[in-house]
Amino acid sequence: MNKSMGILAFFWLSGFPVWAGTIQSVSDNGPVGKFGKFEISIDLGKTYKNPFDPAEVDVTVEFKSPSGVIGKVNGFVYQDYQRAGDFNSQTLTPVGGLVWKARFTPNETGDWTYRVQVKDAFGVSTAPAHAFTVRASQNKGFVRISSRDPEYFVFDSGETYFPLGENIAWSSGGRTFQFDKWVGSLAENGGNFARIWQANWHTEYEWAYSYPATTLLPGNYMDRLKEAWELDYILNLCAEKNVYVMLCLLNHGKFSSTTNPNWKDNPYNKRANPKGGFMDKPEELWTSEKAKMYIQRNWRYLVARYAHYTSLQSWELFNEMEWIDNYSGSVRASAMFHQEMGGYLKSIDPYRHLLTTSYAHALTWPDEVWKTGMQFTQEHNYGGLDMAQIVDGLTSQMKTRNPDKPFFIGEMGIGGDGDSENKKDPTGIFIHNTNWGSLTAKAAGGGFPWWWDSYVEPKNLYYRWKGISAFVSGEDLDNRGYKPTAFTVTTPQMTDLTFSPGNNGWGVKAGANHFNLGQDGAVTPPETNLTGFVYSTAKVDFRNPPTFHVEMAKPGKFRVKLNTISSWGTNNLTIQLDGKSTQVNNTPASANATYEIALPSGSHEISVDSTGQDWVQVASYSLTNYVGVLRCKAIVGRDRVLGRVQSRNFTYSHPETPPVKGGILRLTGLNHDGFWKMEWWDTEKGIKRGVVKAKVKGGSTFLTLPVITTDLAFKGYYAGVRIKK
Repeated sequence: MNKSMGILAFFWLSGFPVWAGTIQSVSDNGPVGKFGKFEISIDLGKTYKNPFDPAEVDVTVEFKSPSGVIGKVNGFVYQDYQRAGDFNSQTLTPVGGLVWKARFTPNETGDWTYRVQVKDAFGVSTAPAHAFTVRASQNKGFVRISSRDPEYFVFDSGETYFPLGENIAWSSGGRTFQFDKWVGSLAENGGNFARIWQANWHTEYEWAYSYPATTLLPGNYMDRLKEAWELDYILNLCAEKNVYVMLCLLNHGKFSSTTNPNWKDNPYNKRANPKGGFMDKPEELWTSEKAKMYIQRNWRYLVARYAHYTSLQSWELFNEMEWIDNYSGSVRASAMFHQEMGGYLKSIDPYRHLLTTSYAHALTWPDEVWKTGMQFTQEHNYGGLDMAQIVDGLTSQMKTRNPDKPFFIGEMGIGGDGDSENKKDPTGIFIHNTNWGSLTAKAAGGGFPWWWDSYVEPKNLYYRWKGISAFVSGEDLDNRGYKPTAFTVTTPQMTDLTFSPGNNGWGVKAGANHFNLGQDGAVTPPETNLTGFVYSTAKVDFRNPPTFHVEMAKPGKFRVKLNTISSWGTNNLTIQLDGKSTQVNNTPASANATYEIALPSGSHEISVDSTGQDWVQVASYSLTNYVGVLRCKAIVGRDRVLGRVQSRNFTYSHPETPPVKGGILRLTGLNHDGFWKMEWWDTEKGIKRGVVKAKVKGGSTFLTLPVITTDLAFKGYYAGVRIKK
């Protein structure tokens, strides 16, 4: 039931009677469901010069739950809009005038009360208490970190949340209409996650592209209430579709003059905004008290207006912070910034949303930032071929450095230009393999591709989320004590071991320079320690060329496939066998060419180097006829095993994958002897393809595999019948 009231508040200040900022009326949308949006509309009967400055006007609402818990939220000024248009164009027309609102998400059923208070220069005005009822609902609540297994996410309801989705960072001409299509298509195929930016050309409200003498920025967002309305629309849409949003607050371009630069238009920049700017250089962000003050005001409004959405999975403080000018000299300052600003964000968020941040290449930077209260970690990866193997290595390395925290691939792609995916992988195989590889590596979610608008949507690749979504549905991932493992698969056929560098960022030094290529296909240390760019002595700061140790059961070949080469100077690719003689010395090396040397049987070391004037970029390395054609990765837990058998040929570089017959899978480490039920699952369609019973003894069993062309998933669970001794 809606309520309204009128109040006059009379205060004595400095001996003179003054009328305080009065509350003319209060209404709400009660009753609501548990974890639903409870919204209050407040008429203050007056306007303010800057309603976003709490020193000028501060609206708060105190709530009391049925169990007696007291909570408080801030109010915010709001302008409603009516939208019109289609996927290519949107217009927004204001509806009514400015109003004050407060939003709250109740976490208990029963009868609640609330009280509105307004504080301004004239004093304090407090409304009488109002009551509303909260009913039971199907809403799962907010996303948390599991108390049973801190490497997984759960909802308030206790149900496991395994994020599957994509970056949908911003939209263009169609604005919210484009989100209708993208989010709707993703959700229809089981996707439940989207990463969205507060980009300055999108829903950021602390921004303008020109700053005349009349500018209100920084700190007054009156001219950007349309953008604020759009974020409301998007988060509400995601709530309706059960898609959960990681909202990135500060993208690097806002404070970069070199990488995707937007610094020249930043309202904090003195040159861009002579009236209100206060910074000379982007890197002053880390230590400027004034910058932190304005960002905190921005986030205060953000929390007041949007934090109530259960569809908000987390706050991401930064996107790829190392692209901010002169970051290498600011690592410690950035950690202190995260400590202070992340702490502030947590202090004003009544719902305790999770907090994270991001680098483009997290493994190349110290862990200081992650230890400042960041609650889960992520890595961005571009350029990988065997994505299931790469995500396996990334997950292991990031968890080793940041134990007991969830991890996932926050961005991924084949290339950095947007065209590579369309040309090399028009069916989205790398999306498929990253998602499944993430599950079996015990990442906290799938990998999230970039190029949502120029790749996923035009190629209609949403079906790539359908299979894995169905597979994990209903699984209590955080309740099994899962451990990632590799199972042995024997096959009559052999194939090439092909792997790609796991880090393709330019100017990054490889994490290791000696690698063992196991006969089971394992690369040790993982290929995430390899960089795509192999640098000559001209780049001594980045130079760390690789050497590979191999055990050849029979003669074969070692191949290096190049991607690009430097356009500066003459660039040579050198491959040496056992350090004795140069087998390949091409002058110059050619882009997209493949070079090889012959390998006799036995033990060998192979060194690859750029011996020209700059660098060559490696697309992949291969050993011919070196490994069995099938491999298996899985997670094993109490009475449960989830895994996938994959043809090594099933990558985007192999459009045609021949069927594999006669495979034998050996499962080990199962926690109960007896009979287990094993289900075979279609990884693309997400349906069961068959069920067999396996007899487990000594924690081990052998399974005859069906014919596998690409991959096959399986679920195994203890059937409750022990074998008698």
